[in-house]
Amino acid sequence: MLTAIAAVLVATAAVAQTASAKPSPRGGPPPTAVQEGSASSQVSGDGSTTTATATCPGGTKAAGGGFDTPSSADVFGLVYESVRVSHHAWRSSVQLFDPGAPSQLTLTTFVYCRKHIPETRTSASTVPTDGQLAVGPTASARCPAGMVALAGGFRMPPPLVHPSVTALFFDSLRDGVSGWDARVVTGPAGPSSFTSEAYCTDRVTAPAEAYGASPPNESDLTRSTASASCPAGLSPAAGGFTQPDSDPSSFFFVDSSKRVGDSWQISGLHVGSEPPATLDAAAYCG
Repeated sequence: MLTAIAAVLVATAAVAQTASAKPSPRGGPPPTAVQEGSASSQVSGDGSTTTATATCPGGTKAAGGGFDTPSSADVFGLVYESVRVSHHAWRSSVQLFDPGAPSQLTLTTFVYCRKHIPETRTSASTVPTDGQLAVGPTASARCPAGMVALAGGFRMPPPLVHPSVTALFFDSLRDGVSGWDARVVTGPAGPSSFTSEAYCTDRVTAPAEAYGASPPNESDLTRSTASASCPAGLSPAAGGFTQPDSDPSSFFFVDSSKRVGDSWQISGLHVGSEPPATLDAAAYCG
């Protein structure tokens, strides 16, 4: 069951769509609609992995992306990658945790595209994990001086090494206007590494931020959802998530991070009880 991963962590701890954007005040590209692309892939079998890459419509570029892999207490997807690939696509990857009868899980990747976004460059930061149970570390990707982060992503090798994990992503969100942070909880399955990516430009100001939080959750194997709504007239092409109150005995497996209308929506399955944990969504609006 899903609780096997949480039990190992706890035991180890005890021992140790269309919207418009405002013109940039710095003379950036004109406002344009967000266009969505998607791709799906299915996975079956405990420990198996799958990847789905969504491509922008012709004449547009990727401004951000997201993922959705509906999970349950019986079969769960461990999302270990959500990144931009080239300037026209977004890729996400998931590993299946399914210790019972074989089940199938569907991963859907979303890419959010615009026609006139500026050229961007990728800045990345990779941090090792040591196999010692702890909340952290954090990988902070920083844009070069004078540039801002329009969006960001995260990636690491498949984390599941039975009966536990090398690490799980707790956070992926913008840091200030020029960075992108990815934070993990390190599991006891052995050393690994993970990477945060920021997609940077010097041609526009940073998108406006909006936040939303779920109610505190202290119930095992229950779902929470958080939604961050953009101000009127703005819509997100990128977003992020964080779970600031979580620890190895009470946390979320985040299995959905995507655009819904003029909001960014995050969803995850909570494992454990105390302390109560919240799931927070961030929308980057333009």
